[in-house]
Amino acid sequence: MPVKPIFMFALIVFFSHSAMSAQYQRPSQPLQDIVEQNKKVSTRLSDNKQWLAILTPESHIDIETLAQKELKLAGLRLSPKQLTPSRIKARYSNIELINLSDNSVKPDTIITPATMTVTKVKFSPDSRFLSYIGISGHGADLYLYEIATGQSFKLNKTRINASLGLKYQWLHNSQGLATSIAIDSERLPQAHQLLGPNISVASGKKAPRRTYQDLLKNAQDEAQFTQLTTSQLSIIMLDGQVTKIGQPAINIGFSLSPDDDYMLVKRIKPPFSHMVKYRDFAQSVEMYHSSGEKLATLAELESGEFRPSGSDSVTKGPRLIHWRSDKPNTLAYVEALDGGDSNKKAQYRDQLREITPPFNLAPKALVKTPWRIANVQWGEDNLALITERHSSEKQMRVSFLDTTSVSDNSVSGNATEMQLWYQKALRDTYNDPGSLYRHRWNSGLERYGHVFSVDNQSLVHYGLGASPKGYQPFLKMTKIPLKDEGEDTYLDKRIGKEAVSQVSSTRSTTNSTTLWRSASDKLESVRYLLSLDPLRLIINRQSSDTPSHLVLLDVQSNTERVLQQKETSIAAFKGVSRQLVTYTRGDGLPLSGNLYLPAGYTEKDGPLPVLMWAYPREYKNAEVASQVNYSPNQYSYISAKGPVPFVANGFAVFDRVAMPIVGEGKEKPNDNFRSQLIANATAAIDTLVEMGVADRDQIAIGGHSYGAFMVANLLAHSDLFAAGIARSGAYNRTLTPFGFQNEKRNFWEAPSLYQQISPFTHADKIDEPLLLMHGEMDANSGTYPMQSARLFKAIRGLGGNARLVTFPFESHSYQAKESLMHMLWEQENWLEQHLRIKTKTKNKDETALETSVSFH
Repeated sequence: MPVKPIFMFALIVFFSHSAMSAQYQRPSQPLQDIVEQNKKVSTRLSDNKQWLAILTPESHIDIETLAQKELKLAGLRLSPKQLTPSRIKARYSNIELINLSDNSVKPDTIITPATMTVTKVKFSPDSRFLSYIGISGHGADLYLYEIATGQSFKLNKTRINASLGLKYQWLHNSQGLATSIAIDSERLPQAHQLLGPNISVASGKKAPRRTYQDLLKNAQDEAQFTQLTTSQLSIIMLDGQVTKIGQPAINIGFSLSPDDDYMLVKRIKPPFSHMVKYRDFAQSVEMYHSSGEKLATLAELESGEFRPSGSDSVTKGPRLIHWRSDKPNTLAYVEALDGGDSNKKAQYRDQLREITPPFNLAPKALVKTPWRIANVQWGEDNLALITERHSSEKQMRVSFLDTTSVSDNSVSGNATEMQLWYQKALRDTYNDPGSLYRHRWNSGLERYGHVFSVDNQSLVHYGLGASPKGYQPFLKMTKIPLKDEGEDTYLDKRIGKEAVSQVSSTRSTTNSTTLWRSASDKLESVRYLLSLDPLRLIINRQSSDTPSHLVLLDVQSNTERVLQQKETSIAAFKGVSRQLVTYTRGDGLPLSGNLYLPAGYTEKDGPLPVLMWAYPREYKNAEVASQVNYSPNQYSYISAKGPVPFVANGFAVFDRVAMPIVGEGKEKPNDNFRSQLIANATAAIDTLVEMGVADRDQIAIGGHSYGAFMVANLLAHSDLFAAGIARSGAYNRTLTPFGFQNEKRNFWEAPSLYQQISPFTHADKIDEPLLLMHGEMDANSGTYPMQSARLFKAIRGLGGNARLVTFPFESHSYQAKESLMHMLWEQENWLEQHLRIKTKTKNKDETALETSVSFH
């Protein structure tokens, strides 16, 4: 199928005297092998812990599939014929089922679909069925595989409307499922051609939103959006009986109560915004009985376009609305007490509330919090685990709330009712307790939602165990800090508001018992906890020379069973070495990176050309910024989208190079972005040169997205690198005036920052060769394809050396096999041209290749 550039920026390329059409190219064989390698499998575990489903992902799609017709509306990318997302990330070619209760190793194959795409795989709560959505030419359907009989069948008679997502939910009693069904097109308002001017109005109300793409633009778009997203929410029983929930509407979300008697529904309502994506449209929150009867409208939520600026600002009204998983029909939600504006001074930011049937009485206040609530988890014994964030200070804390201690007539619960578990910096991995062990809550014969387990007032949790010594994965049991045990209270004196930015980690208890830890010569991490007594785990196991695979461990009997065979490695990368290199920045900040060297390389071989790859991250704490995330036992899975493939071409690759941007105290990280960036890069280069691995004149720098922004800045403000590779970046920050990455100040609050930090402003200083690549349908906020086109035009106009390559139909991260192959080919040739064949007498002022490439 012929491919045509469809964005306006491509016209710049198309009609330029230096532009050239091209065919997709393939890189050298080792790099091709990386694209062709199998993807990592996914898994699902049944609630009864008897069945493990292993899901084999589909290989990369081809460009013909990616080029199929799609509509871009309100942040959605849709297949209008199928009423499904046009780009589905998790697609499976095969599902295998393993019985964990016997000793057989050979799994049973459930499906090997040739005519449909399989996605959204789940077990039923009673572990009787495995369900999945199958997408074929006509649309999406729900399929059930009955494990006992080995038979599959389609549940729905009318296709699903998955325009707003591939969603369905099992009833907790496993007797049916809830989903959105497509309705007859003649019952919908038709999207006729509408002619007339498009008018936007500013009414004096602030709407500081980022620069989103694929938004609604006119009445025609609104009519199409309504037509494609309107569906009939329904419950389909296993015998095929269908119960309609309310009338057809734009159903953005739904959730069944744990007792299956009620359904919470969120519906989009007009008028539609032209400034934000569909998730931020005005919504109505409604309660229905499972018989289909509407009981109440619980809330009317305004459009998110009017949300105040600030990292922790939220919309007014209820949010995080969810059913308590430990109760039959109790609805919980969070509401801001500061109007949603985190810029206002307030003693309390949020309040957690709950409401019970008949849902027409005043809600019960459970607790107020000084920070913004980001998550609520429910556990046994009426416990809640509440996570708060203070984003501007890069802090989070997690606390327990015993809801039995909250009186029924409480209207003003406050934070002192909670007990702190831990507080840490957001990026602090050393003190991350990991994930909680959760199980389905049974109350007599009733099965409710998943709750975290509480055993003898202790939690079971598991994580990677990051430390200065590397990853040391663990399974632990930790005592819960309850008030009657004399533990620290929620607002411990050590965590006063005046010192919040200085806290990297504070725990109210260290009373933990290690139940299991990874072997020292392997990297083993908990995938699933099957039982505590006896202790049985499913783990991921890998080593430096063995790919990750699944193993069932019985810790007490010291026996194991391999559940999934090891993946084969790529021959060209056998013997490649990887090491963690640690060093310090000029100001003493510890840094690190992963260094890959070709097989057989020794110091006697001398310096190699080096490809360095990085991504800047902001911190408020230097101690956290210096943490490393690494294990010498980790297998080097080589991604086509990373830099490691080029070690097969004889390059040294310095990957995940630390690029911390630290702003302690009142200082913002980006206030010194450029100087810290250069300091980070200088320290990395000095280290590689001192090791004898690198020649200062033979180092290239690369990055994707914000990493591409970093590349352009380093080339503009230093002479550290011989060349650069920048993919899918943003280079002119005045085109993202209401913030970018973690910068929350808008352009008018910090105009000089926006100018100084934009490499486009300094394009005349980019005097090293720069390879720019971008997907022509980039949907990421801020990284419009125009960003790369404009920087390329600036460099070309100023006599610089650049090459622009654009990929039709690709978004922010490239998917098609042809695109990935050509991306590697471009990078391979760019590095060969500007590192390996580079002459020491090269004149930096000479104009080299200045070509832009599109594909037809």
